[in-house]
Amino acid sequence: MFSHRYKFIYPGLLGLYSFFNILILDGDRLFQAALPKNQLFPLIIILSYLVWFANYFIERNTLPLFKKVHPLAVQFLSSFVLITGLALISVKSTGSIFGGPFDLTKQNFLLTLGFLFRVNLFLNCVNAIYYFNKKFSEKNLEAEKLKLLSAEARLESLNTQLNPHFFFNNLSALSVLIHENIQVADSYLQKLSSIYRYMLNNKVNELITLKEELKFLYDYMDLLSIRFDQSLSFKVEIEEESKSKLIPPAVLQLLVENAVKHNYFTETEPLQVEIYTKGDYLTVSNPKQPKMAVEESTGIGLQNISERYRFLDHSIEILDGEKIFEVKLPLIGSYENTVSRR
Repeated sequence: MFSHRYKFIYPGLLGLYSFFNILILDGDRLFQAALPKNQLFPLIIILSYLVWFANYFIERNTLPLFKKVHPLAVQFLSSFVLITGLALISVKSTGSIFGGPFDLTKQNFLLTLGFLFRVNLFLNCVNAIYYFNKKFSEKNLEAEKLKLLSAEARLESLNTQLNPHFFFNNLSALSVLIHENIQVADSYLQKLSSIYRYMLNNKVNELITLKEELKFLYDYMDLLSIRFDQSLSFKVEIEEESKSKLIPPAVLQLLVENAVKHNYFTETEPLQVEIYTKGDYLTVSNPKQPKMAVEESTGIGLQNISERYRFLDHSIEILDGEKIFEVKLPLIGSYENTVSRR
């Protein structure tokens, strides 16, 4: 506190307060005899500055020497030693100038020391409040930084979680296609390469435009068409004004993959996945055609999407009805508005 940029103003204000305080409170003196006001005022101002800068000296030079002792204790005890010396010097100097009742006597010394002690105690109390408030602010700032780092690390973990989950399934499919039709497998591999490039480019992004995500989704749909031919179809209806809004990368791919994973479909009993926007939401829905032998779900897909939206202070809606499974995703602002908020 004593290194504050207003360190040349605060002691003057404190001295002014102390001067009027002595005038108002009868008997509160620096000496046994009353010092004339025109002499008392500059003396109090000088003493207030000396007490402040004595503490300033301690704060700058003494505290670093006692790192194992609480700084407030070092500050107060060291300042008490210095103000005792200041009281002695002050009374001796005043006595040599004015003489008589202002000479260095025990009573004059104790009165001046008492005044300096009150000023010093007040300053050290304010300093303690300033110290603890600063420490509290630093702790809060540190906690917020740790919270932010933790959130970023968690988000990075969620993003990297997508790749192994996605490519494990598709490399397994590619392995089957290689044995069945090498040309189809080559086309499949090119699509997979395009998708992988997209995921790498957007790995660090929290949000992308729906327009960009749809390009990726169409590539993924082509990938599924190679695998499942006519047994799987898609109906995509996106409002033009929704395309500039934002969603986390690869969430649509996860939802479509989830539909493929948990439902039975053939050319005679095809599965249609619908993707459409309405207002501030994008919906992915499919009829429930559960497989006879249901795979054990890892929960990665929906959990990943839910947690990524939670980091963005949004939540998804999952409607698991008797005949329809539906997930509603919030569309977050627009690109321009999001940038302006950051």
